[in-house]
Amino acid sequence: MTTTKPNNTICTHFGTCGGCNYLDIDYTKELRKKEQNIKELFKAYRHVEIKTIVPSPSPEYYRHKIQLPFGRRIVGNKTLLTLGLFNRESTFVLDQTECQIQDPGLTEVALAVKQWARREGLLPYNEKSKRGMMKYLVARKSISTGEIILGIVTAKEDLPHAKDASKRLHTAIQNRIGKSGKFGKLVGIIHNINTKHTTMALGREEHLLWGRPYIHEHFGKHKFRVGLSTFLQVNPIQTPSLYNLVLDEMDKDTRVIDAYSGIGTISFWIAGQCKEVLGIEENPNSHRTALESVKFNKVHNVRFRKGRVAEVLPTLYGKNYDTIILDPPRTGLGAEVAETILGMGFKKIVYVSCDPMSLREDSNLLTRQYFLNSLQPVDMFPRTDHVETVAVFRNKNLI
Repeated sequence: MTTTKPNNTICTHFGTCGGCNYLDIDYTKELRKKEQNIKELFKAYRHVEIKTIVPSPSPEYYRHKIQLPFGRRIVGNKTLLTLGLFNRESTFVLDQTECQIQDPGLTEVALAVKQWARREGLLPYNEKSKRGMMKYLVARKSISTGEIILGIVTAKEDLPHAKDASKRLHTAIQNRIGKSGKFGKLVGIIHNINTKHTTMALGREEHLLWGRPYIHEHFGKHKFRVGLSTFLQVNPIQTPSLYNLVLDEMDKDTRVIDAYSGIGTISFWIAGQCKEVLGIEENPNSHRTALESVKFNKVHNVRFRKGRVAEVLPTLYGKNYDTIILDPPRTGLGAEVAETILGMGFKKIVYVSCDPMSLREDSNLLTRQYFLNSLQPVDMFPRTDHVETVAVFRNKNLI
């Protein structure tokens, strides 16, 4: 068991920032809190085995993707652009100077972007007045190659003097992270346009300002191209532990549906154990990446279909798939998808959940036909109150 002591140099933003909850306590105590929360939520399931939580190899500096809103602070008669996470009450954006859960290289990139935006005179977008431009910074870093891509999300289509501004941005970042590779290597700058009033950071339209729009990432022996909008676990040092839990549940030569498959990381991870894996993914960029990955990874028993799980899954009735893997968004499956699953007669369901509340709601639906056998908490998000859980269901009619 990892026994990291309380952080003796607590982040200056702790207590105000909404990003962390547990920087001030022993990591072992944090793990026990999360484990107890799962037990409390699922206490109605008397016969379920709730296993000991899997600690993260590192509870700090693990986030390899950041999504930071731009904000404002009034100083005298001037508006000063800020960049960071929202405060705990979500009333303003902190002016972030450090972060103890995100990769240090991404923190350096964020600081460079903030200074660049201030020098360029760019103002944060105001939802009420519809004035300003800057909405979000989105960046991700590969744990295997150190490559970094940066996305600047604006509310308007035209970035003022885009060519010259992007050159100055590139220079600012390179000067900040250096050439040693200690903080990573910048490989692409993307201008993303999001004109909608929405909680979603990224819009659909993108323009490449410099470099390329993806990083190379490796999981196990497989390689992937990962863009800004691609779903990927934000804690890559813990991801193999999570995927191995799924792999352990795969029977030899089984036929598997991997619903909400993203770029196919789980599909490829389990492929060697399975006869066939079919991934289902709605996001067109992720689906395209998955298809490309099949080719350059030379995996012959994995294929993918594009579309909403609620629409694709019913077309697979009678195809005799043995197991379904579910890795839905935080909102969970919902009644429509759950009802479809109940009608398909899978032997086993392996459900990877990032929200215990939605998992419990979906479990209430699925246990009409399935036993909830086990729950395995996995700490993918140290220092926060979030926890990943792998739930295993078995068909009551086949036991």
